[in-house]
Amino acid sequence: MTETEQLGAVRIARQVLATIIEMTALQVPGVIRLASVGGHFPRFLDRAASYRGIALAMNDQDVSASLYLVVASGSNMVEVATAVQEAVGAAIEHMVGLTVKEINVYIQDVA
Repeated sequence: MTETEQLGAVRIARQVLATIIEMTALQVPGVIRLASVGGHFPRFLDRAASYRGIALAMNDQDVSASLYLVVASGSNMVEVATAVQEAVGAAIEHMVGLTVKEINVYIQDVA
Protein backbone atom coordinates (compact mmCIF):
# COMPACT_ATOMS: atom_id res chain seq x y z
CA MET A 1 0.00 0.00 0.00
CA THR A 2 1.34 3.43 -0.91
CA GLU A 3 1.01 6.59 1.12
CA THR A 4 -1.45 8.02 -1.42
CA GLU A 5 -4.02 5.22 -0.99
CA GLN A 6 -6.93 6.08 1.27
CA LEU A 7 -8.18 3.67 3.89
CA GLY A 8 -11.57 5.33 4.23
CA ALA A 9 -13.32 8.53 5.22
CA VAL A 10 -12.58 10.59 8.29
CA ARG A 11 -15.41 12.75 9.56
CA ILE A 12 -15.30 15.15 12.49
CA ALA A 13 -18.61 15.76 14.29
CA ARG A 14 -19.64 19.37 14.81
CA GLN A 15 -19.79 18.78 18.56
CA VAL A 16 -16.11 17.79 18.52
CA LEU A 17 -15.25 21.03 16.76
CA ALA A 18 -17.35 22.99 19.27
CA THR A 19 -15.51 21.29 22.13
CA ILE A 20 -12.12 22.17 20.62
CA ILE A 21 -13.25 25.79 20.24
CA GLU A 22 -14.58 25.95 23.80
CA MET A 23 -11.51 24.39 25.40
CA THR A 24 -9.18 26.67 23.44
CA ALA A 25 -11.12 29.86 24.20
CA LEU A 26 -11.27 29.08 27.92
CA GLN A 27 -7.47 28.80 28.04
CA VAL A 28 -7.01 32.39 26.86
CA PRO A 29 -6.20 34.72 29.79
CA GLY A 30 -9.11 37.05 30.46
CA VAL A 31 -11.83 34.65 29.32
CA ILE A 32 -14.06 33.70 32.25
CA ARG A 33 -16.68 31.55 30.50
CA LEU A 34 -18.81 31.19 27.42
CA ALA A 35 -22.09 33.12 27.37
CA SER A 36 -25.41 32.21 25.77
CA VAL A 37 -25.59 32.52 21.99
CA GLY A 38 -26.78 36.01 21.17
CA GLY A 39 -28.73 37.73 18.43
CA HIS A 40 -26.10 37.40 15.68
CA PHE A 41 -26.75 33.69 15.19
CA PRO A 42 -29.52 34.07 12.57
CA ARG A 43 -27.13 35.56 10.03
CA PHE A 44 -25.39 32.20 9.69
CA LEU A 45 -26.36 29.78 6.96
CA ASP A 46 -29.08 27.26 7.65
CA ARG A 47 -26.38 24.59 8.09
CA ALA A 48 -25.17 26.37 11.21
CA ALA A 49 -25.33 24.69 14.58
CA SER A 50 -25.27 26.35 17.97
CA TYR A 51 -23.69 25.09 21.15
CA ARG A 52 -23.32 26.77 24.51
CA GLY A 53 -21.66 30.08 23.65
CA ILE A 54 -20.70 29.04 20.12
CA ALA A 55 -22.47 29.40 16.77
CA LEU A 56 -20.78 27.19 14.22
CA ALA A 57 -21.07 26.83 10.44
CA MET A 58 -18.92 24.48 8.42
CA ASN A 59 -18.65 22.78 5.08
CA ASP A 60 -16.19 20.20 3.80
CA GLN A 61 -13.15 22.46 3.97
CA ASP A 62 -13.79 25.56 6.06
CA VAL A 63 -15.28 26.73 9.34
CA SER A 64 -16.96 29.91 10.54
CA ALA A 65 -17.54 30.39 14.24
CA SER A 66 -18.98 33.03 16.51
CA LEU A 67 -18.05 32.92 20.18
CA TYR A 68 -20.01 34.66 22.91
CA LEU A 69 -17.80 35.34 25.91
CA VAL A 70 -17.74 36.69 29.43
CA VAL A 71 -14.36 38.30 30.13
CA ALA A 72 -12.58 39.31 33.30
CA SER A 73 -13.22 42.76 34.66
CA GLY A 74 -10.25 45.01 34.02
CA SER A 75 -8.96 43.05 31.05
CA ASN A 76 -8.39 44.67 27.67
CA MET A 77 -11.36 43.30 25.75
CA VAL A 78 -9.87 43.90 22.30
CA GLU A 79 -6.68 42.05 23.26
CA VAL A 80 -8.65 39.16 24.78
CA ALA A 81 -10.89 38.88 21.70
CA THR A 82 -7.91 38.99 19.33
CA ALA A 83 -6.08 36.34 21.36
CA VAL A 84 -9.20 34.12 21.24
CA GLN A 85 -9.42 34.52 17.46
CA GLU A 86 -5.76 33.59 17.01
CA ALA A 87 -5.83 30.65 19.43
CA VAL A 88 -9.07 29.17 18.12
CA GLY A 89 -7.98 29.57 14.50
CA ALA A 90 -4.66 27.84 15.18
CA ALA A 91 -6.35 25.01 17.10
CA ILE A 92 -8.86 24.31 14.34
CA GLU A 93 -6.21 24.32 11.63
CA HIS A 94 -3.79 22.20 13.67
CA MET A 95 -6.16 19.66 15.22
CA VAL A 96 -8.74 19.25 12.45
CA GLY A 97 -6.99 20.52 9.32
CA LEU A 98 -9.88 22.76 8.24
CA THR A 99 -9.46 26.28 6.92
CA VAL A 100 -10.84 29.01 9.16
CA LYS A 101 -13.08 31.36 7.21
CA GLU A 102 -13.93 33.64 10.13
CA ILE A 103 -13.98 33.75 13.90
CA ASN A 104 -16.23 36.40 15.39
CA VAL A 105 -15.97 37.21 19.08
CA TYR A 106 -18.80 38.91 20.94
CA ILE A 107 -18.15 40.10 24.48
CA GLN A 108 -21.47 39.58 26.24
CA ASP A 109 -20.51 40.50 29.81
CA VAL A 110 -17.70 41.10 32.29
CA ALA A 111 -17.20 39.31 35.59
